[in-house]
Formats: sequence, C-alpha cells, structure tokens
Amino acid sequence: MVRASGRPDSMSRSAELVFVCGSGGLAAFGVLLVNLAREEIRAMPALAAFLVLSVAFGLLLVAIRAWAPDATPLLIPTASVLAAVGFITIYRLDENLASLHGWWLLLSATMSGLWLYAVSEKGLGQRGGGWWPLLALAAGLVVVPSLGADGGTIWWAWSPGPAVVLNPGEIVKLVVVVLFAILLSERQAFFAAGGRYTAPLHPARVTTTWQSLLLLGLVLIGLAIRDSGTAMIVVGMFCVMAYMATNRSAYLVGGLGAGVIWLVAGPWLSEGLQTRIAVWTDPWTQPEGPGNRLAEGLFGLAAGSLSGTGFGLGEPDLIPEATTSLALAAVGEELGLAGTVVVLAAYALMVVTGFGIALRAGEVFHKLLAGGLSLLLGGQTALSVAGAVGLLPGTAAPIPFLSYGLSLTMAGFLILAVLARVSHEERV
Repeated sequence: MVRASGRPDSMSRSAELVFVCGSGGLAAFGVLLVNLAREEIRAMPALAAFLVLSVAFGLLLVAIRAWAPDATPLLIPTASVLAAVGFITIYRLDENLASLHGWWLLLSATMSGLWLYAVSEKGLGQRGGGWWPLLALAAGLVVVPSLGADGGTIWWAWSPGPAVVLNPGEIVKLVVVVLFAILLSERQAFFAAGGRYTAPLHPARVTTTWQSLLLLGLVLIGLAIRDSGTAMIVVGMFCVMAYMATNRSAYLVGGLGAGVIWLVAGPWLSEGLQTRIAVWTDPWTQPEGPGNRLAEGLFGLAAGSLSGTGFGLGEPDLIPEATTSLALAAVGEELGLAGTVVVLAAYALMVVTGFGIALRAGEVFHKLLAGGLSLLLGGQTALSVAGAVGLLPGTAAPIPFLSYGLSLTMAGFLILAVLARVSHEERV
C-alpha cells in the first residue's frame, strides 16, 4: 500500500518483512525437499537456510528503513525470492558451496547497509556520497595484473580455488555505470550536441570531469585487455545511457554498428570467438569440450518440461557450471518451464521497477544511474538466458541472486541499495 504522495507507508513495509520471511521459508522448504529426495531427514540445513535468507535481507530491509525510508517497496521482496531459489539450487548441487554462499549473502547485505549509512548524510551527488574511493579501488583492481595457476592473466582473486574467488569484474560493471552517469550528467550539453559543444565548464566540474575520464579510460583499457566480451557490453551500456541523456538516436545506431562490426570481424581476430560460434552452430562438433556445456544445458531444460522434475529429483549436476553461468538451466530442469517463467518474471519486475525509478527521477544523474543499473541487470539476465537456450554464442553468464559468487552477490546487493537510495531521494 502506498500513500497518495507515492511514499510507502508502514503497511507496505510490513508486507516487505512478510515477503522476506516467506522467502526464508521457501529456502527452508526447498532444502527440506532436496534432503527428502536423498532419503535424508535433516532439519538443521533447512533451519540454516531460513535464518540466512531472513537475516540477510532483513538486515538490508532494516538499513533501508533507517536510511532510505521512502524507497520503493518492490525491490527487496522480489530479490529475496530469487535468492531463495538460487540458494536451493546451489545447495542441491554442492552443500559446501551453499554454506559459503550463505556467508556471502550476509556479508553483502552488511556491506550494502553500511553503504546506505555512508551516503545518508551527503546523498548521491556527483561529487558526494563517497563514490570516488569506490571508483578508484575498482579501477585499480582492473588494471593491476595478476597471474593464474596456468600463467595466464586473470582477474585478481583471493585464492586460486573455485570456491573463494573475488572477481572484481561484476563490481567493475556497476562502477562503470556510475562513471557513465557522472560523465553524461556533467557534460550533457556536450554529448547532446554530438561533441560540438565548446562552452566552458564550471570550475568545480572541470576536476571531476577529468577524474571521470581518467578512471573510465583505465577501466575500459583493463576490460579490453582481459575480457573483450565484457568490454563490448560496457560500450553498449554507454550508447544506451547516452541516448537516455540526450535523446540522440545516433548513439544507439553507433552501438549497433559497433556490435555488427565485432560480430563480423571478431572471428577473424579472436580464435576463442571462432570456437564459440562453431559450438553455437553445432555443439556436437566438440561434444567432449565446449560443446558439452551448451548441449547439457539444453538437455537439462528439455528434461524439465512444463512442471519440472522437482527439487532433488533431477540431474542438474550433469550440467557444467550449473551453480554459476548455467544456473538457469539447473532451475529449468527441476522447476520446469513454469518455474523458469516465474524466475524470469521476477527479474523483469526488478528491471521494470528500476526503470520506473529512472523515469520518475528529476535529476539527470539519478535518472542515468537508476536506468544504467536496471539496464545492467536486465542485459546480463537477457544475455545469460540467450546463452543458456542457444540464441547467442557463449553469452551464458552468472546472474545476481540466482548464481553462486562472492563478487556477483555483492554487486546484486549494491544494485538494490543504490536503486533504493535513488528512489528515496527522488521522493523526499
């Protein structure tokens, strides 16, 4: 329930709490079903799942009530349901990873709550809100080289093992959205004139503009060196956000053109892209290699049919990367088409809510920030779905809240916190 002014009242906040507790109950029920399918009766894992989901999202809800009380009430309940489904899937595949994932949920919720407290006084101004330490840290994580066990360049990580890895790529995507929003809001007239605007900047904005350009350049160079696919996603985000800031369709046309050029020239420049396209067109050309990933994911979705096999009754462990990039395929096998549609509808609700915040925003920076984060979440989900069902070559990627990952979970909770704060500031 919402007041006439558009601000959520105590009843809607109470409904949020009920949904969060319900998501904890859903996680507990799913874990119990998985154990029953294994012919085990274990109450403690189910209780732990309930506590983890309820406490993690309860902490974020408390932080929002304290430091963003006028935020929209639609974000947290939807994310908590997705996180519950993701936790059940991870537990079904690997109990040890589920235990770690529980800690990542609690850590990410605490971090997001602290961020909301940090910006509660200054707000989300371009030069306030404590953005710059975060931006500088993310840029440093991208450009500082690190070596993997095989000697190849990888993202900086806490450990070489697959369980505890801090991949800053997910945080960097979020930070790039912030950088774009700062740059486009401060130089809106310049971009609206297609780069022909030459009027002098206000002295206070000159420094922040060059800071934005410097950090943005470092981030893009690091992305291009380490992950060309992510770099293309970032370029696409810039084109859409530039269109949002200027209403110039030339930015969208330029982005589409760059994508077409990459698809045409990329296979000639990248052997890895050649392999992904060959596997995409015919997975059976490499059934024991990259083709196995796509084929097993498609088999899992097909096995789920309409209603799914049920938690614990399928074989999602045969799907490679079922806890990360192909989590949607694992969900589709055990929940079927019906459950997959519900999951995708939940993501769509979050994205639509974010774009709604952007459309109602009065400040350009707020509009671009909320729209960019919504675009990032929706685009990443769409690319992951397209990769899982074979619509695009090799685009399946982890999705916030549904997939396992420390940095991925942090990014998801930060998106919630930032959208909540933008919603609050625009309603005050």
